[in-house]
Amino acid sequence: MSEQITGPHRYRNNRKMVPASEAAWGLAQEHGMLGLVVEAVDGQNRLRETRTGHEFANLSSCSYLGLNSHPAVVEAGRAALAEERITGLSMGEFRIRLGIMNRLEEELAEHFGAQVLPSVSCGVLSAAILPLLASGHLTGSEPLVVVFDRFAHFSMNFLKPILADETLVLTCPHDDMAYLEDICKRYPRVAYVCEGVYSVGGQADLPGIRELQDRYGLFVYLDDSHSLSTVGERGEGYARTVFDVLDSRTIVVASIAKAFGSTGGIAMMGDREIFELLYRSGPLAWSQGLRTAAVGTTLGALEVHRSPELGRRQRQLARNIELFDERLRGHDLRGTGSHIKFVVTGDNDRAVRLSTELYRRGYYCSAMFFPIVAQGQAGVRMMLRGDMPTELTERFATDLLETLAGLG
Repeated sequence: MSEQITGPHRYRNNRKMVPASEAAWGLAQEHGMLGLVVEAVDGQNRLRETRTGHEFANLSSCSYLGLNSHPAVVEAGRAALAEERITGLSMGEFRIRLGIMNRLEEELAEHFGAQVLPSVSCGVLSAAILPLLASGHLTGSEPLVVVFDRFAHFSMNFLKPILADETLVLTCPHDDMAYLEDICKRYPRVAYVCEGVYSVGGQADLPGIRELQDRYGLFVYLDDSHSLSTVGERGEGYARTVFDVLDSRTIVVASIAKAFGSTGGIAMMGDREIFELLYRSGPLAWSQGLRTAAVGTTLGALEVHRSPELGRRQRQLARNIELFDERLRGHDLRGTGSHIKFVVTGDNDRAVRLSTELYRRGYYCSAMFFPIVAQGQAGVRMMLRGDMPTELTERFATDLLETLAGLG
């Protein structure tokens, strides 16, 4: 007789999560909304499905400024490969590194006014940083109680079981500053893990978080992936509008594969000692550093960030947001003032039907289900971009309103 093995499911439950999510993905697959193979006819504003010839605008792209197709970015990646003549050293960079990587770190640090640690993804950065934060090694102290915002991205949330081996791990109701303050009063060392702009719409209460940091010494670990480059004179993002000067109690992580226009992730911090420790720690010390082409495209994207082009695309994105919010005023839409919009439909079937009808009309928008969102809160996510012409935004808003009316 075999004994059934089950875990305590304190932080995750695959036996519940996988069947629920697979049923939803199966529904999207049945409607032909997964696995599309396309060619770019006009950047992301006009893609063509190779099998059917159907053309559509991509409103599921996180390249919020369209810099992933900017000629200067693409050419910089090619030039880096041609100059270095090697795709990468495939080893821990704290031992040996290419000079172009030193140049990248120096230029990122100068541009963002902080110590900047690049990596292949924000997930790798979180896997390297959060366990050391939990154990107290980044603060030179006993372990910290780590509080995750309920909506914190899966790339951070999946680390909860590992952090729980080091310390107490709690989950805070979304953006609940009263709850967080109560934890700060009860425990002497607390870290808060959250996002700046959330991937399913909405922004963090950064002034409230900053106030708790000033009052209680709260450590803030903030993922601002969906905001980097979209706002700020240098594209520093929403988080840095409040945490403008980074100290030893703040780390801002952000993807450079979204609005920034390249690939990978960066961690911005104010403490050089923390920077040096992380460089040799865990996943960041493995042989999976940024490849040469990625270093090149990141340098190319920095060039665009230093030019008037950044401001032009930011202003067009802001115009699109304002126009869209005005047209959808009065509707149940999450993300007012943000480039990420989310329409809650409730059940999975309605989410897929809405996504499918929008695709038929010429727009790809992602249906989102549990565990990405809470059960019963399925919906459709739409991303506006700074390379979307005003006319396209107008047309999309009109078609979305008509589709919602027909959905019932």
